Formats: sequence, structure tokens, C-alpha cells
Amino acid sequence: MLSDPETRATALAYLQVILAGTLWATSGPFSVALYRMGVPPTSVALLRPLVGTVFLALFLMALRGRGAFLLPRRAVLSLFVAGGVVVGIFQLAYQMSTDAVGVPATVALLYLAPAFVVGMSAILFRERLTPTRVGLAVLSVVGVWLTVFGARGVDVDLTLGGILWGCACGLSYGTYTLFGKHYGKEHGPLVPLFWSTLGGTILLAVTWIVRREPVVLPPSAAGWALLLLFGLLTMAVAALLLFNAMRTLEAGRASIGTTVEPFVAALLAVLLLDQTLTAQGWVGLVILVVGVAGAYAAGPTRRPPTSPVG
Repeated sequence: MLSDPETRATALAYLQVILAGTLWATSGPFSVALYRMGVPPTSVALLRPLVGTVFLALFLMALRGRGAFLLPRRAVLSLFVAGGVVVGIFQLAYQMSTDAVGVPATVALLYLAPAFVVGMSAILFRERLTPTRVGLAVLSVVGVWLTVFGARGVDVDLTLGGILWGCACGLSYGTYTLFGKHYGKEHGPLVPLFWSTLGGTILLAVTWIVRREPVVLPPSAAGWALLLLFGLLTMAVAALLLFNAMRTLEAGRASIGTTVEPFVAALLAVLLLDQTLTAQGWVGLVILVVGVAGAYAAGPTRRPPTSPVG
């Protein structure tokens, strides 16, 4: 049972990962609703993190008061520049990949991230690279691919450029997970999340200005409410849940857990967008459940500290 405090903490952290993935899975229905209101994908790509930054700033001020943004210059630069570049690249790569190869292929390439995180975590955070952990990462990737390509009517035209953008999307997503794990140890989950989202939003804004990309705002109060809820849930709350969970969980384990996103997204597409899954897609969903549940059941895999010499 969950009587042991450490077991309860781990279960709560993994629940936060599951909830984060579930919230990210609502991005599709939110985006489709905004598109139908006349807000194009390029505008959504900028407005979504902008709204998320505003909410994160409010969270930060509410929790830390007037000194919320007082950090050493070196810390601000590392969080703002490093995190901002990763966030900006992810947003750009996601849009470019989606435009080139479509949503299914983009999601499939995006979720190469767990395998990358598992491997890098062994180097950066001394997380043991066990056969079980590697197998679960591979199983989750296979489940994602079967699910996203198991939707009826999926027409994928893979191009080299699109594949490279999709790989950049997965690489930046995995890097952001590692970023949250590293900086969360010193600053907690909220501070690195705010500064990196702010940096990414500014990078996107500059890119849009250089490209002379018009930004279309929601045309109605309902559209603004939808955009605010979109930014709050998928940019602020979901990422905050993941970053907070990684204070307890290993980065690799958390990354495998986030693959619940395409599982929930597929179900939402069936329920809300009148899409259907082939037998292959349903098999993929089952595999995803096994991978996510297995990552929780596998337990921690930190290497024991080495004994000092002499």
C-alpha cells in the first residue's frame, strides 16, 4: 500500500506527470477550436506561450511577493537564454514539422524524446541505464508510433526537411525535460519555467517580426477565454506539474510517463473530433498504457554514490 512516505511521494509525483501529459493532450482540440475561429497556427504558436508567461509571472508574484524576479544576473542569463532558446526552437520546430509532414508524423518524431532523455539522464544525473528502463522507453516510442499512425484517414508525406524538423522537435522537447530537472534542483520548478518561457516567447516574437508574420487575435470574448484557458493549462500548469514531479522522479522515468499525452489525445480525437482508430491504433494505445504503467512500477534507478578515495 501507500503507507510509506517515500512511496506516497513517488505516487503523487507520477500522478503529476500523468496529469501534465493529459493537459498537453488537450492542445489538439484547443488549437482546432481557435483555428475555426480564424486564428491561424502561426498566431497560436506565439500567443499560447505569451499567455503562459503571463500566468507564470502571476504565480511567481503570488508565491514570492515583490522579490519574485530578483535573481543573480548569472542565473537569470542561464535560465532566460538557455531555456528560452530551447523553448523557442521547440515551438518553431513543432510548427515547421507540422506544416511539412503533418500532425501524426510530428507527434511520432516528438516522442523520440523519452529514449533521448533516458540516455542523457544516465550521463547527467547518474540514473542507472537498466535494460528495463531502456525497454520501457523503446516500448513507449513504439506505442506512440502505432497510435498516431493508426488513426483513420492519416495521410503522411514524409520529406527530409520535415523529418529533420520533427527530430529537432523531439530533441528540444527532451532537452527541456533535462533543463527542468537540472535547474529545478537549485531554483525549484516555477523560476526556471517562468524565465525559459519568457525567453522563448521573446525569441518567437523577434522571429515573427523579422518574418513580418501577422499576429491574428481571437475575434470574440469566447475566443479570448479559450486562448487564456489554453495557455494556462498547457503552457503554465502542465509544465509546472512536470517540473515539480521531477524533484522526486528521475528525468527518464518522468519522460516515459509523459507519453500518456498521445494516448489521451487519441481518445479525445475519437470523442470530440469524430476521428477513429484502426486496430493498429488501438494496439498502440495498449502498448502506451503498458509503457507508462511499467515506468511507474519499475521504481527508482539512481546509481549509488561512489565511496570517497582515501
